[in-house]
Amino acid sequence: MIFKSLYQSKFIYRQFHTSSPRHIHPLIWVFLKPALKGVAWITGRSTRKWYQQLPPEKRSVFAEHLNRHKYKYIGIFGTIGTACAIHYYTHLEASPITGRRRFMMMNAEHLTLMSDMEKEKIAKMFSDQMFPEHSKQTQLVARVARRIIGANMDLDNIRNIKWTARVVDVDIKNAFVLPTGDIYVTRGLLETLINEDQLAIILAHELSHALLGHSAERLSYLQLIDMFAIFGAYIIWSIFPRDWISFVVNYIFENFITFTSRLPYSRLLEEEADEVGLMLAAKACFDVREAVALWRVVHEAEMNAALPEFISTHPASAKRAETLNEKLPWALDIRRQCHCSPLPENKPPVSKLNISNNPNEKVTGILAKPIVSVHNIPVINVNKKE
Repeated sequence: MIFKSLYQSKFIYRQFHTSSPRHIHPLIWVFLKPALKGVAWITGRSTRKWYQQLPPEKRSVFAEHLNRHKYKYIGIFGTIGTACAIHYYTHLEASPITGRRRFMMMNAEHLTLMSDMEKEKIAKMFSDQMFPEHSKQTQLVARVARRIIGANMDLDNIRNIKWTARVVDVDIKNAFVLPTGDIYVTRGLLETLINEDQLAIILAHELSHALLGHSAERLSYLQLIDMFAIFGAYIIWSIFPRDWISFVVNYIFENFITFTSRLPYSRLLEEEADEVGLMLAAKACFDVREAVALWRVVHEAEMNAALPEFISTHPASAKRAETLNEKLPWALDIRRQCHCSPLPENKPPVSKLNISNNPNEKVTGILAKPIVSVHNIPVINVNKKE
């Protein structure tokens, strides 16, 4: 399940998002993928066994048949290849905000369906572990999210979503945003953060994943890669003379695709969300310098436990801190253009966010103050516990 898988990462994990009208239903692939892998194994192995059992004279007849009709087969495979290329290029679109070209197989309706299913799953798992809407934890997340959303109302995706905020009472350190506008933050993450600026950096990163449609993009890309892997599996099971050799070669092939295609693409999306998230937080006048501080702290915490970057879905924390540090002048310039107050040179030391562990403690003082100087801010509704 979604939160259980997050025990293996220190801070942020992500999933989900958007596209245009001409696509297959995403759930079809969920059931089709394992079936196609089985078909590739069975048909590839059957092809090999059939050829191995042919007597020498029939093998030569088969070779002559292939040679005689080679242009026909080249035409067939050429047509299939052309159709695949057309399908790929007709499903390319520009990513919102960044304009990066990407392959998309999902539309907004499919994404909404998947998000609703995920929302139901989370509700069943954590129905008794949601902080009430009046708690400091929930109001803190709603307040920070509202400030980010209000400062970025020029983005269509932000304006067209009804946003909600929930805090889950679990120790896992995680934040998660569904494309339908549901923001989830865990108590464990809030207890780890130093200030609201760090919370804003994380929420802006997760909001970026949703606004950029990364979940749909990732699923679309994986469908493309998996089709290539399934075709490769058929070839491997067809040409290698022993089952155990085919198994080993296919295992190596699968891992090669994972390390050279799947994981690097996931890291690319994370880096894009870091950059866009920095922009969202800067426009909301948060201290974007905390992005570098946050990832440096994560790096120090992971020093003895972090996996090498090449086998991870996320960039290394040290690299993220370095990349964000390089982008700080750009983000600080955005703050200045938005007429934000100048940042102090030195901040007073703070150990953690000033929130209690009591889920029924209501908001008081500064957390209850309304946001000023930003108009037409969509209210972040917090669904009441059923």
